[in-house]
Amino acid sequence: MIRKIREGFAAAGHAPEGLIGASTRAVEIGSPMGVKLPAVMAQIKHLRDNTGLDVPVDAKGAEYLVLLSSMEIMNFPEYLEAIARIMHQAGKTWTIASNAFEATNSGIQIGVSDIARQLVLRVVEAAEGLGVKTVISPECGHAFTAIRWDGANLIGRPYKFEVKHILEVLDEFVGQGLIRTEGMEEARLTYHDPCQIARKGGVVKQPRNLLNRIASNFVEMQDTGEMNWCCGGGGGVSANERADELKLTAFNRKKAQLQALGVDTLVTACANCRLTLEEGLEQNEMDIPVVGLTEMLAEYLVEDDKEKA
Repeated sequence: MIRKIREGFAAAGHAPEGLIGASTRAVEIGSPMGVKLPAVMAQIKHLRDNTGLDVPVDAKGAEYLVLLSSMEIMNFPEYLEAIARIMHQAGKTWTIASNAFEATNSGIQIGVSDIARQLVLRVVEAAEGLGVKTVISPECGHAFTAIRWDGANLIGRPYKFEVKHILEVLDEFVGQGLIRTEGMEEARLTYHDPCQIARKGGVVKQPRNLLNRIASNFVEMQDTGEMNWCCGGGGGVSANERADELKLTAFNRKKAQLQALGVDTLVTACANCRLTLEEGLEQNEMDIPVVGLTEMLAEYLVEDDKEKA
């Protein structure tokens, strides 16, 4: 009953303007930030020119369909390069879908199941049409919740493929000996668990496995894993300008955690968390860089002869 009331309010327009706009763009354009395919293709061309690595598009029969979030495309293009380098070394076939590259689900954020269903179905139809075995959710909390935990119920049937978070896939690659790394990050660092990935999604041990492989001075916050504190901008809060003051107030809990550790670097695995954390750190004049775990792992890959050439 509460869910129906919430959906009724949102459908009637009683929702933050930012979330209404994001949901409208997601349905009509395919991306909550208005990112269109040409922008993705331009990023792919740039990656190809700089690294010699390719990003397959609409490749049928690939093992993996890689999803991206708008924030990664617009703010963290290094994520896609990291994926390309990792897949190349692991020897895996992968692709992105030209009609379903976006992972963010604004329907989940705004609380309207019809929109959430439409956005999930877009990915499902692309994945099944390409015949992939696994769909990889990116470093985005709500994307993982939507496609992994809510998606099959939203569309009313099971998938014909598996869904895994990128950190689950990377941990599997490491365990299978498909990823070779060298060197260790010596900076004192800690890891922020995104709520949707850890508390709701259960992806807790995988990021720690990866960090312990490439970081010699990884320390944990007092409250961590399933009990870690929110960055302050989850649940679509980052799209609601009216919540800016509250968001920065909520960041004080994370600020206290970081000050207690005295770290040099903060690692996370959600683009939304990353932007929120950067905003909070800047507001509090804390000079701590925030990096994504996927790109950090890629920095320590052993380069084979082909990559060096």
